[in-house]
Amino acid sequence: MISLLLSIACSTFLVICFKYFDRFGIHHLQAIVFNYLTCVITGCIISKQFPAYAEWMHQPWFLSAAFLGCSYFFIFNLMAYVTRHMGITVTSVASKLSMVVPVIAAVILYNQKFNVIKILALLLAIISVCLTSYRKDDFHENKNPLKGFLLPLIIFTGSGINDSIVNYSFAKFLKPDEFDSFNISIFSFASLSGLLTLVLRSIFFNEPIAVRSIIGGVVLGIPNYLSLLFLLLALAIPGWESSRIFPLNNMGIVILSAGLAWILFREKLSKKNLAGIIIALFAIGLMIYPADQ
Repeated sequence: MISLLLSIACSTFLVICFKYFDRFGIHHLQAIVFNYLTCVITGCIISKQFPAYAEWMHQPWFLSAAFLGCSYFFIFNLMAYVTRHMGITVTSVASKLSMVVPVIAAVILYNQKFNVIKILALLLAIISVCLTSYRKDDFHENKNPLKGFLLPLIIFTGSGINDSIVNYSFAKFLKPDEFDSFNISIFSFASLSGLLTLVLRSIFFNEPIAVRSIIGGVVLGIPNYLSLLFLLLALAIPGWESSRIFPLNNMGIVILSAGLAWILFREKLSKKNLAGIIIALFAIGLMIYPADQ
């Protein structure tokens, strides 16, 4: 249970970091790239090993890690783009509702139980995410309805597929002593994707690297690595199915992010937001209750 709480805390810290990035004028793309490089270094320090890519490439989970690394970089930057042009609400709802995808995948692929209580909890989780994430000021007029639908759909689908692949790799391939190797591989491919992008932007747009972006990336990278590591450890909790872990993780992030935004940035919580938090707490209770039976 502690590992799940730590995963929620680390993921929420990422959200708060991006809030401060805007305040300090930190270039998001550059910070994201250096964040992934920091993730690789953090993984090496924690595992006390250098990346053994020649050995890892023969492991059954390596292709999954390669795909996840490239996908993480793409989805992360798409979320930043949608946030700037369509609002944080659209991004938050699309990314957090993606929990539905790994839940359905877990039920189909691993025959996990999906009783009435869990169905009710999942429906309440969906409602709570929508209500808690709602910000009236974030809705902008979109002159391109197809674009306004397609980009959030890509975030929803991509995030859900990423979580499903993490869960599949955990269930089918990974051993406990391979968690760090798996994570380092993921972030290595994310780093390569990012560095290639920065090189191309430097060539075609003459875009210099800002020192503050490197600092921001380091601050972002450590909790980013830990959030994935703790999520894998949470999936290993005896008696806890992944169809319960992912909704709890996403609801926890939404609730904690809303609370910290209210405390740190004086963001007002509307009646819809408060209703969403209350519903989320009730849904969490339903999700936790069956685990103890």
